[in-house]
Amino acid sequence: MTQNNSKLPLIVGSGKVVRAEYQDPLISSYRDNPLIEALPKILSSSEVISSIANYPSYDEKERDLPLHLRLHLAQNVLRFFQPLPVHLDLEARFSRLIRGGYQFRNPIMIDFWKNSKNRIETLSNDEIPPNYMYTSAYGFTIIGISGIGKTTAVSAILSLYPQIIVHNRYKNKNFTHCQIVWLKLDCPFDGSIKGLCLNFFQAVDEVLKTNYSKNYISSRRTVDELIPNMARIASLHCIGVLVIDEIQHLNEAKSGGANKMLNFFVQLVNTIGVPVVLVGTYKAMSILSGEFRQARRGSGQGDLIWDSMKEDDVWELFIESLWRYQYVKKSCPLTSEVSHALYESSAGITDFAVKVYMLAQIRAMTTESEVVNEGVIKSVAADSLRLARPILDALKTGNTKVLHNIDDIYPTDITSVIKSATNNIKVHGKLSSSPIVQKSLPESELVKLEISDLEKEQKKTVKNPTLKPNQDGLLAINNSNLHNKVTVYEELKLKGYIRPATEFITL
Repeated sequence: MTQNNSKLPLIVGSGKVVRAEYQDPLISSYRDNPLIEALPKILSSSEVISSIANYPSYDEKERDLPLHLRLHLAQNVLRFFQPLPVHLDLEARFSRLIRGGYQFRNPIMIDFWKNSKNRIETLSNDEIPPNYMYTSAYGFTIIGISGIGKTTAVSAILSLYPQIIVHNRYKNKNFTHCQIVWLKLDCPFDGSIKGLCLNFFQAVDEVLKTNYSKNYISSRRTVDELIPNMARIASLHCIGVLVIDEIQHLNEAKSGGANKMLNFFVQLVNTIGVPVVLVGTYKAMSILSGEFRQARRGSGQGDLIWDSMKEDDVWELFIESLWRYQYVKKSCPLTSEVSHALYESSAGITDFAVKVYMLAQIRAMTTESEVVNEGVIKSVAADSLRLARPILDALKTGNTKVLHNIDDIYPTDITSVIKSATNNIKVHGKLSSSPIVQKSLPESELVKLEISDLEKEQKKTVKNPTLKPNQDGLLAINNSNLHNKVTVYEELKLKGYIRPATEFITL
């Protein structure tokens, strides 16, 4: 355990910085390696679930709060995260990947740094490393449609590990080392290797407060110079895993650029021993499958094709956990019809399911039905997921041709939907229940305003201006109200022209 009492920042970038505390990894091949012994213990499935789950607090009494407060509460579901079998699988892969990559990178071994230097020189000269230089490292790819939860899941799993571990003493001997357990980068939008190298140096500088960017990046540096320098830093700080997200951007790389970058990832794994995980959408499939060596190394833990959820027991588990976050006034049981409506609306994509459920509650609140049922869910999905509908339909039908050619799914614009719902509340209040409006204008003025609006609507519906309108219909109601001193709205409601908004919603 370190004996250095100097203060360290608690958070650097998106990960924690900790002092090394060594523990028995309980696996013989992992022992006597400070990089592994300083890692958190290997978690069981139940420990993973409790560590990455996020269940916002819920109080059923809050369903009786005023509307404007419940509209805020409805957004709690956006923070909801239910661990599923795929998350347990992914956590186990990362756990094996990081520790397996460190097995043959033990910095207390006498020849470790000499071998590291030789590996980097091999990479600099673009040579094929001899067999004895091959490592135990490997990587894998995660491919799935946008919104399925890839990035969220990877971030949640990486958060189980500190990002930086500071070593000072190991087994009563001086051991000064700054270990980067994980580093997560986005692939440059243009798929360029130089852009990736720049992102790498900047990310390392951010977490370690170093000046590698200043030392290694300049307009005169070529990619052939940057790659060995990147590998040198990765080796120096013993990066446990390098995660490259948005790998589909390689499609934008110049001719030959995609293969060159993939070759670099392979070299990083084979020569330096840094495991690489590539994350992207279906658009990256053709690139990854076309590179044999990357496919071989990428299958070290088995590639993960993250499809949408099936409508099975796992889906039911997810929906049952989500459904408890209910803020409408009327208690709405989770029926098989409602569950199926949510599945059909979202095609089994958790991000869409959560947002549709939230928006359905908001609609139920603002229309005063206070009921979330099959009809409300279908209506909200039809209004809010229009841009994503072709993709969702392709998922349901299994049309892989469409999925491989899409750039992304357009996100649901939650802000505009909530704003629209709020505007409707304001209008409704002015028309029916606002005492301020009713007191500020005499009743005759209110009647004039409503008659004016009614006449405008009548003009829109009269297609042939030469026809004489029916004096017994709406016009008769209009005229009678001037004498009866009854508002047009009330009279239309009495005569059956205005129906409740919930009439066609099945309760």
